[in-house]
Amino acid sequence: MFLPRYDLQNITCSKDQKRTELLKKQQPSNLPFTGLVPVTVSVLRTVPHTYDLMMTPVTWPDAQSYCRVMYTDLATILSDTDWLRFEKEAASKGLTTSAWVGLYSDINSWRWSLNDLPLKNVPYTNWYTGQPDNVGGKQACVLININGEWHDKQCTDLFPFICYNANFSGAARFIGISSPYMTWPQAQTYCRTHHTDLASSLNSSDNMMLDQVRNIQGNSWIGLYTGTWKWSDGTNASNIPWAPGQPDNAGGYEYCAVVNNGLFYDEQCANLHYFFCHTIYPARGQIMRLQVKSDGSVFDPAVQSSILDQIKQKLEEKGMLENTTVTWKVQPDGNIFHKKKDDL
Repeated sequence: MFLPRYDLQNITCSKDQKRTELLKKQQPSNLPFTGLVPVTVSVLRTVPHTYDLMMTPVTWPDAQSYCRVMYTDLATILSDTDWLRFEKEAASKGLTTSAWVGLYSDINSWRWSLNDLPLKNVPYTNWYTGQPDNVGGKQACVLININGEWHDKQCTDLFPFICYNANFSGAARFIGISSPYMTWPQAQTYCRTHHTDLASSLNSSDNMMLDQVRNIQGNSWIGLYTGTWKWSDGTNASNIPWAPGQPDNAGGYEYCAVVNNGLFYDEQCANLHYFFCHTIYPARGQIMRLQVKSDGSVFDPAVQSSILDQIKQKLEEKGMLENTTVTWKVQPDGNIFHKKKDDL
């Protein structure tokens, strides 16, 4: 009995022409097809990080400048594959000491919770002498202290707090909450739920009114906070394998990170170290159209997944699966396959 043909469109593959040729040759087995005819292909995407260790000791800013000119940026490490490439480069150069990577703490990223307003865009500040000092490397939130001065504190500390309510004016718009004490994130949530947001101090008049509230209830959270560690290329950092007790900002001004034996340490950015640059090559994609004869089983998600698994297996056998993603391309109508009208 003649079975209608279907188009299997877009297997996401890319890296080079070898993948295209392999996909054209590959015929999934043990699947309910009466035949498989390859047509064109493409859709693989590849975005590998490659690393180069520079064995010249420089400061972190100088390392960043060099990498941005000669490569893509100071090294960003996001995945297990990145780590393998990174460690391979370190071993190949015989690295036995610390080296800069792109991780840093942006001390200029302070902003107000309300409207996420950057502090650098506001002409007024009232830091206490020596503040912010980021003791222990974990002080990313701010409270108002005696004389209306600002101190950075760990966001998990418990304090009273001051909310802002846009429905009021003058001193009435600043509402002190003295009980229960809350962490900074808890205070932010409370203020956004019951009022407008945590209080901002945008001028000396605001700060004087906030200090009046503080005189009643004690040192209090206000809406100023800063971001955490991030990568030089702007990527947010997460799951960083810090060494025990790190980051600690022990020497003060330790806003840049080195890697030593797979662990991260914060250091002063003016220290001299070797450094890792990375390069990201442009992603390339290919789209391959496959034509099959089928009894309709190709509409089963399990069958579709099995086809992709077999293609990935063949790519892996040929050493071409690294940095490659293989997926079906969904058509504008939400389908993967379309029945050939001329075969009905």
